[in-house]
Amino acid sequence: MPAYIPFIGPRYFAYRPRILCYAINQNLSPHVPWTNDWVKRWAEDTEAAQDRLNRAAFEERPIPIRPYAEGFIPLVALLAVQRWIETCGGQLPETIDDVIAVTNFVKFSTAQDASSSSIPKVWWSECGSQHVKQEIRVLEPDIILGFGQKTVVEIKRVFGSNSSSEGQIELLGCRFPARIASIKSRHLTSWESRIWSTKVLPLTSKIRKPVRNPFLKWRMLNFPGYFIDVISSWDSPI
Repeated sequence: MPAYIPFIGPRYFAYRPRILCYAINQNLSPHVPWTNDWVKRWAEDTEAAQDRLNRAAFEERPIPIRPYAEGFIPLVALLAVQRWIETCGGQLPETIDDVIAVTNFVKFSTAQDASSSSIPKVWWSECGSQHVKQEIRVLEPDIILGFGQKTVVEIKRVFGSNSSSEGQIELLGCRFPARIASIKSRHLTSWESRIWSTKVLPLTSKIRKPVRNPFLKWRMLNFPGYFIDVISSWDSPI
């Protein structure tokens, strides 16, 4: 399967801040049932495969990046916008999906296993130099959101090869949502509950409601602790 173009919201270039989001890697391994129909289609149509994220949005299907379709990436992006507004001014977008860009750092997955630990080291370096570097150059983001520690490390490596960009772009990292199963049972303090209910939960009205799909649906509302931890890790005054 070929590498693919990031999903780019229709108002991405018109809105500030421009936010470019990087998940870890594509997941097309056979054990994930929702990929079967899409992989068959992409294998038969190279153009559709290369632009599959944008075509999915155009066809009102979930964008095939799981933490995006499950609501984690859009809500974190809204927290980043809110953080920007507090220092630079501006307004929240009507719909965050229309103003951000989203992709995976690594554009491929192995046939046997889609976990990040299975990614060959050379894929990280090749995707960084051949794809990510060019995506950053073309999309000119104000903020890059890196999901997963390894993703953040590799984005910094890309910055190192293009130091002129590093000072102009804010890089914000957060844990990859697939790693947070233990957070579901964590009890929120009264302060955290107040932040969740007054500052975070209302932002979900700015996310386009998911299209009905048996495999991809919002899950972020079950993990409030994840978003509280994101805010804390950014030292936000929220």
